[in-house]
Amino acid sequence: MTGKLAGKRALVTGAASGIGKSIAESYAREGAVVAVQARSIERSAETLESIAAEGGEAFAVAADLTDTGEIEAMCRQAIESLGGIDIVMNNAGIGEYKKVVEMEECFWDRIMDVNLKAPFLVSKYTLPAMIEQGAGGVQLFNASTNAKTADADWTAYNATKHGLVGFVRCLAAEVGPQGIRVNAICPGWIDTKMAVELHEDLAREMKEPYEKVYDESMRLNMLSEIIPPQAVADMAVFLAGEGGTYVTGQAINVCAGLSVH
Repeated sequence: MTGKLAGKRALVTGAASGIGKSIAESYAREGAVVAVQARSIERSAETLESIAAEGGEAFAVAADLTDTGEIEAMCRQAIESLGGIDIVMNNAGIGEYKKVVEMEECFWDRIMDVNLKAPFLVSKYTLPAMIEQGAGGVQLFNASTNAKTADADWTAYNATKHGLVGFVRCLAAEVGPQGIRVNAICPGWIDTKMAVELHEDLAREMKEPYEKVYDESMRLNMLSEIIPPQAVADMAVFLAGEGGTYVTGQAINVCAGLSVH
């Protein structure tokens, strides 16, 4: 295939649905071969089918992102099957909120494990191959506009995203001499299953109709638009391709101006 990422080899975590699915599809559409990670092989079926339908090339890898051994094995399998690695998109994450005084330690640990520790481990286990190739590469991370804000009840989630942006900036400095670019994408509210579920909970708490709560909250940006996952995927393609050649150590918002409010 031809495209902006022709000949590139990519790993996308959390690619069974939502933003990750759109990124995996867009990478394949632009010519990359994509390793699609999900918790199980079966969960990747829909993503693989949509990529194949467009003539793209992809295969599934599986790992529980709270298990270090499974992450290491998944990265090794992806690199071996791809024949190397050029792009890593650390997309997987969970979004849940709870007041600190009501938060169990296991809640905190799970958010930290998936949103912050897992991306570190994926980088740890993919960077050696990327460095050894000697041709540079791209490490991307799905952060959030919450990485730049203070939000009541979102303490654990925001802490992981603030930490992720700090990790990105330091890693960019660490591997820049090897020609590896490291960036974070910071989406605002995106029209995904996670956003739907969170707003269902919010609507119940507010005792308001879900449709009203979802529409008003999702359009609370300068463009009054509900942002599709493809908007984040477009940024992920830009940062992985030639357009992002001189972009590193950055945390770039895709939020229709939400962060300025």
